Amino acid sequence: MVSFKRVRHIIVAVAVLGGAVTLDHIALAQEPAAAEAVQQGSREQQLREQLKGILQELEELKQGRENTLPPAEQPKTVTEKVSPEQSQVTGAMPEYELSDTSIVSTRFQKRPEGLSLSATDPSETDSQPTRTVKESLESLPGVVLRQANGPRDFSIMIRGQGAKTTFAIRDIKVYEDGFVQTQSDGLSRLDIHDPWFMRSTEVIRGASSSLYDNYALGGMVHFRTRRGSDINGAEVFGSGGSFGYHKEALAVGKQYENLDVSLFASNVGEDGFIRHSNYSTQTINLNLRFRIDDKQNFYFKAITNWLDTLVPTRLTQAQFTFDHRQAGNAPQLGQRRLDRRTIVGGIYERQINANTVLTLEADYDVKDINQTFNQIGDSINPNFKHYADLRHDGHLFDMPLRSYVGFFLNNMEQESQSFQNLADGRGTRGRLLQNSRGTIRNIGGRFREELEIVPNVILAGGLGFEQSMLSVQAINYGPAGVDPPSPTSASRTFTNWAPEMALTWKPTEAYRHWVRASTGYGIPGFGNVLRDPVTGLPGTNFNLKPQKNANFEIGTESKLTETLTVQLVGFWTFFKDELIARAVSGTNVATVNADSSQYRGIEAFYDWRPMTGLRLSGAYTHIEAKYTNFSDQINTAAGFLVRDGKNVPNVPTDVFNSKIAYDHWPTGWGAWVEGSYYNSYFLNNSNTFSIPSYVVANVNIHKNFELNNSWFRFAKFFFEVDNIADKKYAASGQVIVGETPGQAALQQAFFAGYGRAFYGGVTLGLF
Repeated sequence: MVSFKRVRHIIVAVAVLGGAVTLDHIALAQEPAAAEAVQQGSREQQLREQLKGILQELEELKQGRENTLPPAEQPKTVTEKVSPEQSQVTGAMPEYELSDTSIVSTRFQKRPEGLSLSATDPSETDSQPTRTVKESLESLPGVVLRQANGPRDFSIMIRGQGAKTTFAIRDIKVYEDGFVQTQSDGLSRLDIHDPWFMRSTEVIRGASSSLYDNYALGGMVHFRTRRGSDINGAEVFGSGGSFGYHKEALAVGKQYENLDVSLFASNVGEDGFIRHSNYSTQTINLNLRFRIDDKQNFYFKAITNWLDTLVPTRLTQAQFTFDHRQAGNAPQLGQRRLDRRTIVGGIYERQINANTVLTLEADYDVKDINQTFNQIGDSINPNFKHYADLRHDGHLFDMPLRSYVGFFLNNMEQESQSFQNLADGRGTRGRLLQNSRGTIRNIGGRFREELEIVPNVILAGGLGFEQSMLSVQAINYGPAGVDPPSPTSASRTFTNWAPEMALTWKPTEAYRHWVRASTGYGIPGFGNVLRDPVTGLPGTNFNLKPQKNANFEIGTESKLTETLTVQLVGFWTFFKDELIARAVSGTNVATVNADSSQYRGIEAFYDWRPMTGLRLSGAYTHIEAKYTNFSDQINTAAGFLVRDGKNVPNVPTDVFNSKIAYDHWPTGWGAWVEGSYYNSYFLNNSNTFSIPSYVVANVNIHKNFELNNSWFRFAKFFFEVDNIADKKYAASGQVIVGETPGQAALQQAFFAGYGRAFYGGVTLGLF
């Protein structure tokens, strides 16, 4: 037994060295010159090794003391998180703050075990605070973003899931600071996320409905905004660039004794690279984290985004070849989006005892959209979401056990109308085509157990259950005086289960190996059931089934040396009744179920820092996606066409991103160059028409000044050139109809990627 005197010496040593480590972390974030000095010297490494041993001994002493005390007198446990940037100093594997952690206080529940996950480095957004989150997310393995119909509207694909949508995000759950951003019909949009607000983004890859419920077929994306303590005052940002781009933004943040507050606001506008794509968008994001007392915390969040953008039409192959910047027939249709999205919510956290935490969440999320395309649509979607989670750290016999149980209820309504577009160049409404009112209600629960069966070997198991009720009433209108209104209604109830098992082995803190079997599910949404499957026009499609998948993976995350970290994952996903978005008539899209398909591939990532300030990183994804049982029908005359063995369209098979970055901390200068490669992939089910492959390279230089006077704390300048070779390429495609290359070439498929573009800007830290 160690004496009390020895314990006191340990505590003093920890306090002294802990203060040094804390100062190191602050230096890394705010004073690069000091950070470099801290990182040098063998003496520092010796101290860190001593600190590691002292912390371990102190933990053993604490555990021994807790085991001798009654539960009511045991001290509460606080586990400190190791951020990705801190891991470069301590030598530990990075811990990621995911949506099921304490996002209010310093209390931290570790990430779920047995998952494929990765996170962007804060430098990804700090050195390139430009247009979209694509610029940082494309550095992660398994993640692909492609341009949709708006300035920040990108689809996200993870392991092939989410690839078929032509706008927004489906089949993937999206969070921001622990708040669900996905509405109850499965739709998420990136319009609301301004990259300048973000500190980092975390991604869980693979089916995850046992953790994140409906629509988590591909995984989960979690955006993390900067806290008030990260800002510590006020910041103003201004930038400009090619094609009329400009951005003005403000951040105000501060951490007080019991309160952390951050407020962000931005205004962005651009003429656009493609004609008829100019836009204006404004975003406000408010965060209040309040520690009520030692056992209670409350977090309030409010986000709102206004968007006014013109939208070009996708181009046929001939149009793209002739003039890839043209807008197609968009000016004639007056294509436009006038959208608003607002989310207001609160999270209450209560520590019931030393090892148990209760979390309650309530959100209000409303989307009000007015969009002019081939048809003109008005829709409003008020959405209420409620969650209750209970976490407990305990033991099963002598084995550590982490337990989790949660319940949720959410309800979304929709009122919408579709009108004929008179195509007079002004987006004038013609006759009413359809009006509808619907409700989607999801109710369910989930639990998860993580048992350390032997030291460093953790067995995790979870199960999610959800009952979803979709009810809709619609009236379809034919030409006046020809066809009478056709009312129709449907009420569907879907019951889904999502089991999961994983085994993780951590031989040392620098290595993590895992195997995982998980499942996902996603029910049809309003947009799926209110489109005729033959014409793609407003109608009904009530026979759709929910899609389900089963994911199997094996992976390793290893810190091979003090400077080199790698991650390698192999996966195989089996799909049943996949919801396929199919262009059935021009740009009109309808949804069908593909009986079965499978996706398999590998994901690789490396992060090598051979010297101070130098970072080489890269992410590679390979996917083979094929139908195994699917009979397609492009029109009634052609009958059914067997697609077994064909590649699933719009899923890129090879994607590679590589980046070399160097920051010279003493001078504040930094630079990076990156390249992204996308190979060719098919866009139609017959596999006769494909999107061209391309390589795009970007370069950036930046300079940080530490000012430290009464008015200005710092200044950060950046200058960036995107697509330095001015490569002409198609940034995204969509699933199209057409059996032969000639037929497919007549379909509108391509959005052009930006040509060479120059951007520059400055962030000023005030007061």
